[in-house]
Amino acid sequence: MKTFNFFPAQPEINYKMGNYVEKKPLEKSITHKSVALFYQFKTRKGELNSFSLIPDGSIDLLFCCSEKKPSIFLWTSPNQRSESIDLQDDCEYFGVRFYPEQRFIELKYSMRELLGKTVSLSDVMSIDHSVLEQIFAGKSFEERMHLFEEFSKRYYPNMNHQDLIDYSVKKIYSCKGNINVKQLSIETGYSDRYLRKKFEETIGFTPKRFSEIVRFQNSLATMIFTKNNYNPLDVAYDNGYHDQAHFIKGFKKFADLTPTQFMYNLQ
Repeated sequence: MKTFNFFPAQPEINYKMGNYVEKKPLEKSITHKSVALFYQFKTRKGELNSFSLIPDGSIDLLFCCSEKKPSIFLWTSPNQRSESIDLQDDCEYFGVRFYPEQRFIELKYSMRELLGKTVSLSDVMSIDHSVLEQIFAGKSFEERMHLFEEFSKRYYPNMNHQDLIDYSVKKIYSCKGNINVKQLSIETGYSDRYLRKKFEETIGFTPKRFSEIVRFQNSLATMIFTKNNYNPLDVAYDNGYHDQAHFIKGFKKFADLTPTQFMYNLQ
């Protein structure tokens, strides 16, 4: 199958948080098949520290590396653009964003139950707290990435796992989200109903909804790359929308804003 590099993005974090840095895992690293991005930012003391989340189908782990009140929580993709999680003032945050098909995190609940929620990691996953304490105490972005890579080695067998969802998700990526459930059903040999059930358990979304999110995220990536000089008609056709009106309607469905309004909001 031809590989298409889907990248789940949360641009408001980048544009609105202070001291923002990010880095993708190296291809030779243990996490590159499951982790899309490592990132870090700092909230400002006494200021309104907020951003909105948009649908990306992913899971994020966010470490609040505060000496007085360290914490770690997990957030999952919302159905549409929503207000941000509560953040501590004057705190450095280290984040890990996982691809939707990741095999690193084994949760106690199905993604259908967790979709669009922010929860304490200890409530949904069994984890070695001594490792978390090392990450909290990390002195730099690079050190925290290294510690997380070391922590990930024990999960290596899970991250190499291949199954129906992994295959189907990669097929959706290769089609840039322009595929229907019937096509997936024929290609995989599983019924529409079974595919929907497995997607909701593992990804949280139905295959149709997830495909729409992939197309939305691909459109957003094009817009951000070209900044305010993007051509809506070109974006529409490049990502499988019928026309400009169809693109705007599809974008607003997830961003709660038109493409132009969304880009203006990032300024």
